Amino acid sequence: MRDVRWRLAAGVTAGVIALALTVLLTLSRPELFEWALAKAEERDRTGEALIFAWSLIALPVAGLLQTPVAQRRGARIGVGWALLAGYWLFVLLLAPVAWQAEELFPSTDGPGKSGGILGAAIVLAIGTPVYAGVSGALFRTVRPEESLGEQVRGHVTGVVVLTSVLVGAVVGLACGLGFRFPAAGAPALVLPGGILWGVHAGAALGCSVAAHLQPAPASHRATTSAALAFARTGVSLLVCCLCVSQLGWVLPGWAVAVVGVPAPFLLFACAVRWERLGRWVSFRTVELPKGAFA
Repeated sequence: MRDVRWRLAAGVTAGVIALALTVLLTLSRPELFEWALAKAEERDRTGEALIFAWSLIALPVAGLLQTPVAQRRGARIGVGWALLAGYWLFVLLLAPVAWQAEELFPSTDGPGKSGGILGAAIVLAIGTPVYAGVSGALFRTVRPEESLGEQVRGHVTGVVVLTSVLVGAVVGLACGLGFRFPAAGAPALVLPGGILWGVHAGAALGCSVAAHLQPAPASHRATTSAALAFARTGVSLLVCCLCVSQLGWVLPGWAVAVVGVPAPFLLFACAVRWERLGRWVSFRTVELPKGAFA
């Protein structure tokens, strides 16, 4: 319990220090950040630029503060810093991708206002690896029942799956907000349909990547089977939402929403009763490796 408190204190301190440094850099506007902030202001994306700046500062600061805590726990310092470097590089490389992907998100004059959908997508895309760094979860303590390699693979697998699920939810929501065919059918693809099929699509992608991180044939087959199940359910939910959205040709948006909200849940209920539909639609939770964030 004492180690958990030390990890929590180090993580909170790292977050506050990173926030203070980000504010100082923003106010002083050094030459290193002039170009990046200018580009962000051109597209009114200063907030997203600050998110990336805070994350890139928070990761190494958290590593410095979590290192003595990890030493007290007897954790592997070198492995932790190697993972931290990988997560830092991931956040850095994701910044230009986010700027290029901005046009894929719906504009505020679409069927539904996008608001901060891009910002939410960025936070969720980098949130899991940043959390792993700030919480000290990347400094692994080898347990007798499993090797260090198994622990690292389990940790990376958990980060990949959780990140994919969260990003999938936002992508599904963004697709629903940008739907225009017909315009009145957009509510059927937003909530809860958009998030549901997005979560399953993200889980399918995450499990597909995770399957290649599993060295044991049995684990590889199990993860691949889970990925296929999530993919089938995600496709079925998307088709269901698209079919319901076609009511927008004859009904107003509020009426489509009334029908569209229970439609995905009705699909799950029917899948329990009908075996043939149950082959395509199945309710299952996303499982992370045990101790992935311990």
